[in-house]
Order: sequence, then structure tokens, then C-alpha cells
Amino acid sequence: MKFISIAQKDFKELIRDRRGLAMILLFPMFFMLVFGFAFGGMGQNNQPNMIAVVNYDTGATLPGTGEQVNFGNNLTKVLEDSTYPDSDVNLFNVTKTTETDADEKLKTRDVDAELIIPPNFSQSVVALITNTIQQQTTINPSPNVTSTLIIRGDTSYIGFGVSQGILTGVLGQYQDKLMSEIRNAFTGSPGVEADTYLQTRVESIPGTGSFTTFDFMAPGMIVFAILLLTTTVAAALTREVEKGTLSRLKLSKMTSFDLLFGGLIPWSLIAAAQVIILLTVAVLIGFHWQGGLYTLLLAILVGIIGGVASISLGMIIAAFARNDRQAANLGTLISVPTSFLVGAFFPLPQVVIANFWGQPFQVYDLLPWTHILNALRSTLTFGGGWDTIAYQVGWAVLLTIFLFIIGVGLFSKNRLRAEN
Repeated sequence: MKFISIAQKDFKELIRDRRGLAMILLFPMFFMLVFGFAFGGMGQNNQPNMIAVVNYDTGATLPGTGEQVNFGNNLTKVLEDSTYPDSDVNLFNVTKTTETDADEKLKTRDVDAELIIPPNFSQSVVALITNTIQQQTTINPSPNVTSTLIIRGDTSYIGFGVSQGILTGVLGQYQDKLMSEIRNAFTGSPGVEADTYLQTRVESIPGTGSFTTFDFMAPGMIVFAILLLTTTVAAALTREVEKGTLSRLKLSKMTSFDLLFGGLIPWSLIAAAQVIILLTVAVLIGFHWQGGLYTLLLAILVGIIGGVASISLGMIIAAFARNDRQAANLGTLISVPTSFLVGAFFPLPQVVIANFWGQPFQVYDLLPWTHILNALRSTLTFGGGWDTIAYQVGWAVLLTIFLFIIGVGLFSKNRLRAEN
């Protein structure tokens, strides 16, 4: 019964290798948690659709009463109060903002769709009311005033498709309710065709009409590659400790800062090379790269910052790993789920925890790679310049510095000083 002895030996080895066992058990668990959180397994089925409303409506005067009304504000309130059937969950999470800001939120997918209410929206509604009831009153008919509501978004994004469909339905219900109230107020009025006055048009974000899902995912793949530097750096630093290289380097009075800051240079160059190589491959297989050389230079800068963040995380892992194999396992266990948590492969539900400088700050924004990803998408996918990524880069730099300080402190304490 030798196989029993072998089984017992392998079982004991498996139990003793706690980090390896944790890798086997926790890695799939992380994936299950991330996918469940992203696709609704951990929450309610109905989630508010994130939309931005840009209200240009200048208002109008109601005939007869002389009352000033703004039906753009009324429509916005209807959207804010709309809920799912038999539920108290709102259909929309409405952000009232400017058109420029709404377009930027669409590009970073902070919102799923944008609704633009035109300046003459109230005038169209008043003309609709006037011409519907003019046969029952002494009010003179008004000239036809047509206004067009614009639903804007990234037409390649499934979130826009869902939000656009729901938004179109709610706008139709708003129009039907408006006509019903007019007819009820003036019984016997034959009414007019509402479509003559109120229309809806769907359009894509300027310059993205031919975009595909891959155009959104390609920057995520670059961030994923940068995050994988964590595994390589952690294993390399741990290997230097195992082979005694670290002990020999310390004879030259090398400080922990010298070692770790010096290591940033070659690894940062690797991160820059990854941006160039992966972007080249992406373009060859269909990525719609925007902005030319300028955006490439910005992307390289952003990639280097992301590389430093990954190197810092690798230092933290190397401070605790016993050998290079454990370092590699821990690096993979942490970096791969992190790439999902920053939205590299699919958008995650919004979890806003604060607001800074008028910008929502989500729980994912505590990770520097979230800002790296947003900056890469803004510049490579949408052709944005420095002004569009400055906020994201600022946060990425602050969080990376914080992570680097922690990495240097832990590695110095657990590896350098421990070796003295």
C-alpha cells in the first residue's frame, strides 16, 4: 500500500506549505467575489443606471396664465424619481452637469448615458399644449416648435445600450402622460401629434462612432501587464535575498533607498516598453488609437507611474515572502484580482465614498492603477490631452508615492535590517 504512504507525504507537504495552499484556495475565491460583485451576485438585481443630464432649457410662458415654467427641470425631476416596477430602487442615478463634463464622464464610464435637453424644450411643450387645446378655448394656435432630446453615449458599450433603452422608454411615458393630462384637462380636445413637437435622437460620443468593445478593453490589457510586474519584481527581490546578493551589496554601505530606488529605473523602462509594444499590437489587430504621438508620450508617462506603483507593491510582497516561488504566487494572487478591481476588463458598479474637487471618489480610486487605467483610456481611446488626464495622474502619483514609502519601509525592516 505504498500509494497510501505517498498520499500521506504529499498531503503533509501541502498542509505545511500554507502560502501555496492559500494560493490554491484563495485565488479562485477572489475571482468569484470580483465577478459576483461586478455582475450583481452580491447585491440586488435592480441597479440605478448612471446618467448625466445637461439641461439647456430656457423655459417658457404658459398661455392664459402667464406662468413661467421650465419643463426641462420637470423632466429631470421625473428621471430622478422614476423607480423599477414594484420596487423602491431608482431607475437612474442622475448627475446634473455641463455638456463638457458629461462627455468626459462618458469617456471614463462614470456615467452610462447623457441626456441633453435643448433650449427650446419648454417652448415645444407649450406649443403642444396650446395647439392641443386651442379648439376648446379662445387661445390662438402657436406655431409648431420642434425640440430634440439627445441621448448620447458610447454605442459600443453595453451599459449605454441598457441605459438608452430604459431612458427612451421613460421619455415615451413622460410624453404620453403629458398628452393624457392635457386631454383630461380639456375634455373633447382631439389633440395633435406629439412627435411633431417632441423628438428624440441617439448619437455617439464625437469620434467614437466606429469604436468597438476592444477599444475600451485595450488600455485595460496594458494596465494588466503593468500590474504583472508586481510578480516579477517580488520574485526578483526575494531571489536576491536567497542568493546572498543583498548581503554582499550591503558591504558597500548601500542603503535600502539606494537598492529600491535604483531598481525603479530598469523596471520603469520595462513598463514604458510594455505600453509601446502592447499599443502596437493592439493597433495591428484593430484598436482605434486616437491623438497620435502626443497621446503616446502621455501614455508612456502614465505607464511609468503605473510601473512604479507595481514595483512598490512587489517590494511589499518581497518583504514577507520566504522564497521566490512564494513571492511569485503571492504576486499573482494579488495582481490579477487587482486588475479586475480597477476595471481593466469590465466596468464595476459605482461605489462613491467621497467627492474631491467636484469629482466623485470611489472605493476603487484608492488603488493607483484605477487612475492609470482612466488616464490611458482618456488619452489613447479618446485622444485626450494633458488637461483631460491631469486629475487622474495627480491621484496616481500621490497614491504611488504612498505605496513606495510603505514598500521601502517594510522591505528595509524585514529584509535589510533583519539581515544585519
